[in-house]
Amino acid sequence: MRKNWAYLLGTLAFFLPLKPDIGGQKAAFKAHYKGTLLYNEGHYQRAVQQFDKAYQTLPDNYNFMLSLAVGLSRVGRGTEGLNLLRKGGAQLSAKNPAHAQKLAYRYFFEGMILSYTHRYGDAIGPLKESIRLQKPIGDPKLLGIFHNALGHALMLNQGSARHGKSDTLGRHYHVHKRDMLRSLEHFDVALKYDPANRAAVHNYFLIRNTLGMEAVKEFYASQDSVATIVKDALPQNTKRALQFANYDELLFLLDISGSMVMEKVPCMGTTRFDVMKETALFVLDSLPPNTLLGLGTIDGDCGTVPAAWDSIGALSHYDMRYRLRFLAPNGTTPLLERLQASPELFSNKDSTQKAIFLISDGANVCKVPGAGICQWAERMAQRNITINVLTFLDASHDNTNAFAEYGCLADNTGGQILYLDNYRCSYEYLESGLAESCLPKIPSLQKVQCWGPAVKDLWAVMVE
Repeated sequence: MRKNWAYLLGTLAFFLPLKPDIGGQKAAFKAHYKGTLLYNEGHYQRAVQQFDKAYQTLPDNYNFMLSLAVGLSRVGRGTEGLNLLRKGGAQLSAKNPAHAQKLAYRYFFEGMILSYTHRYGDAIGPLKESIRLQKPIGDPKLLGIFHNALGHALMLNQGSARHGKSDTLGRHYHVHKRDMLRSLEHFDVALKYDPANRAAVHNYFLIRNTLGMEAVKEFYASQDSVATIVKDALPQNTKRALQFANYDELLFLLDISGSMVMEKVPCMGTTRFDVMKETALFVLDSLPPNTLLGLGTIDGDCGTVPAAWDSIGALSHYDMRYRLRFLAPNGTTPLLERLQASPELFSNKDSTQKAIFLISDGANVCKVPGAGICQWAERMAQRNITINVLTFLDASHDNTNAFAEYGCLADNTGGQILYLDNYRCSYEYLESGLAESCLPKIPSLQKVQCWGPAVKDLWAVMVE
C-alpha cells in the first residue's frame, strides 16, 4: 500500500500546473512528421509546406530548420535553404545529448543542398566534415550514405570541364579516368559500410563497368537479403539501441499493454512483447556495472498503479534481468500518467546524466486536464532528463498522432527515436529519414574524344 501511495502522490505532484501549449507544439510535430513522410515519398512541394508550418510554429527547433532547409533545395530554392541552414546553425546547443550526431547531419545536409544546386565543388568540404564527425559516432548505414554523397560530388565536380553541345552529344562535363577512380574509392567504402546502399551499388558498378575493370564478388550485388540478426530474436541494427543507454541513471519504461502481445513483428514471426524484452535484455547486458537502473511499466488503465515501479538504484543488474524475463502483459497505454510520475524514480543529483528508455507501440490513452506530453517534456528537459524512444509502430500516416507525441518527448529533451521497420527487419532512426533519402546516382557516361585523339581516358557526363 505504501508503494501505491508513493506512486499516486508522485503523479499528483507532477500534475501541478504546466504552462499552456500556446504555440501548438504537438501540431507542429504532426506537421513535421507528415512532411518527413511526404519527402521520403518524393512529394517535395507538399513536404516543404508541412516543414514550413512546423518551423513557423517553432522557429527555434533545430530539426525543423534542417528539414525545411533541405526541402527548399529540392523545389528550386536552394539558396534560400542554404541561408536558413547557416543562420539556424546557432540553434544547436553543445549541451544537447545528441549534439555530435546533429552536427554531422548539419554538415551533410549543407553538402547535399550544394549538390542539389549543382555546386559540387563547394559540397565536397561539408561532406568530408560530416564523415569526420560521424566516424567516432559510428552507424555504418549513415557512413555509407555520406561516402556515397561525397563520391558523387567528387565525380560531378567538373565545372571547369564543361562542354557545350557537340554533333552527337548535348551539354556535358568531361571526366578523366583519375576522377572516376577517386570517386570509386568512396563508393567502395560506402559499400563496405552498407552493402544495401543501392545508390552506391549503382555508382560503384557504373564506374567499374565503364572502365572495364574485372568483376568483383557478387556480395555487393546481392541486396535483397541483408538482414543480420544480432542474436536470438533481435532485429538487424539492434546495436543502435545501445546509444540510448550511455547514462549514469537509466530508467527502462516499458509498454506491457495487451497490444504488445496481440501484434506480431511480421519479419520475425514473434510478438512485439518478446522482441521488446529481448531488446531490453540486450541493452542491459551492454551496460557498465556502475549504471544505476530503474524499471517502470506502462500498463493497467487510467489511474491504476503500474505492475513495476522501481526507483533508480533499487535493482541490481541481476535483479533487472530477472524482472525483465518475467514481465507479463496487462491493460492499456496510460503513457502520460506514467511519464508524469517517472521523475520520482530518479535521484536528485544534478551531476548525473539521466535518461528514460521508453519502448512502446502506441499513443497515450489517458487525458490529463491542463497537461500535455509536449509541455511535460519541456519540464523533463529542465531537470536534464533525456527521453529516448523505441517504438514498434510503422512510420506511416496512420500513426501521425503517436509519432507527434514521440517527437515532443525526444526532441524537447535531446533524445532520439528508433522505430522497427518491418520490411527491412531493422531499427531505424526517424531523424535520419531525410538523410537516408539522399542517395544521388551518377548519370550515364560516354567515352569521347572532345579534346582530340591524343587525350585518352576521357568520358562525358551528361548535364543534369
